[in-house]
Amino acid sequence: MAYPLPEGVLPDAVALRRALAQGALSARAALESCFAAIDRANGILNAVVYQDRAGARAVADACDAAPAPIGPLHGVPVTVKECFDWHGHPTTWGDPARTDDIAAEDSAVVAALKRAGGVILGKTNIPPYLSDWETANPLFGATRNPHDPKRSAGGSSGGSAAAVASGMSYIDIGSDQGGSIRLPAHNCGVHGLKPSWGWISLRGHSPLGELREPDIGAAGPLARSARDAALVYSVLSGDAGEAAVDIEELRIALLPDLPGCPVDDCYRTAIEMFACRLRCAGAEVAETAPEIDFTRATELMNLLVRAETARKAELAAEFRARQGADAPAGAYAALNERGNALSHRDWLVLHEERLQLCRKLKGFFADSDLLLCPAAAGAAAPLRPDCDVTARTVVVNGREEPILKQHMLHMLGSLCYLPAHVMPIGGLPSGLPLGIQLIGALGQDHKVLAAAEAFGRLECDE
Repeated sequence: MAYPLPEGVLPDAVALRRALAQGALSARAALESCFAAIDRANGILNAVVYQDRAGARAVADACDAAPAPIGPLHGVPVTVKECFDWHGHPTTWGDPARTDDIAAEDSAVVAALKRAGGVILGKTNIPPYLSDWETANPLFGATRNPHDPKRSAGGSSGGSAAAVASGMSYIDIGSDQGGSIRLPAHNCGVHGLKPSWGWISLRGHSPLGELREPDIGAAGPLARSARDAALVYSVLSGDAGEAAVDIEELRIALLPDLPGCPVDDCYRTAIEMFACRLRCAGAEVAETAPEIDFTRATELMNLLVRAETARKAELAAEFRARQGADAPAGAYAALNERGNALSHRDWLVLHEERLQLCRKLKGFFADSDLLLCPAAAGAAAPLRPDCDVTARTVVVNGREEPILKQHMLHMLGSLCYLPAHVMPIGGLPSGLPLGIQLIGALGQDHKVLAAAEAFGRLECDE
């Protein structure tokens, strides 16, 4: 379900690079088309919350004047999630108290984009301290879904996905610990890669200025095509390798229904139709799952995520107090508090449990090339930015279900460090898009992306 791109915006960055190389388009013209898209739609969608038009125009003009391409993203207009440091520009984390925080240096991903010739035009919206699957904050407001402004763009990379889907940017760089790239990609109908952990640096992505690389968290691209995601993955990771897949030789596992996370019947039907297309193309597709306790593994993921973000949680709590918001309550909030307070010894015990799961997943992917998994419980939910995430629900088959049950669907990629790519597979009659996760073995990011590109061509051939 492609969002209609405005006039002058090409389908993806690879097509743009070809047009630039052929002299059919200038980098400046491509940039101005994105600015026109922002002027047309951002008042409604509120995806891009900071712009440097003068700086971007200067970079685009330098690309046009260069005697040879600067790099693989030469002249491509890009944005970055607001929480990534960009030298000389604010990094607020969605907190009004940080409006004067100006980055002293570039984050690793911004530096990589610049080296590759990308034209960074601005930053995209986030929830405060990335602490929600909804994208809204008191500094910039709420981001809306391009396919239906009454619906959620997802979070925490909701501004990223909405900007790419609506033509405001060709590429955005998001971050993901528990689905924060994958859910927005699903909601907005774009591609989103949560790469193998550690393959792309998150330096310059900390409200505390930490130098260490965080556990579980990953930076990755949101794009309009799998080939764009593969291009940007290579730029950010420094891994220029490629992979080719033959659909007829793929052994694909299809995740069955999980008791702890119901999926809407309409979405499940779309997934089954997608699996049928793969079978018709010659792939071996069988409904199967890793032999693990998904409920316990999801609890384990949440504990380790909260241990990782414990210091940031203190900032978020102080932020909520300034906003006069009540502290989260209930079972999920209690689990968070338990994770925030883990001792190092207890963390080591949980980490050992994680490594045992990683070993099981390694065995699973020895027999399966990919695991197909829902990216959410259903299509994008109604926008509810004022409802705390621990109390928010989504309607699944006519019943209200806690939105946080969806963590079970994102757990494998997060907890076990695996590459997980969301790609669009169609949509509902209402126009809301649907996506699916392609999960692969650790380090097999290029293979996952090559499969997504091959699967996308199947859809186009129908």
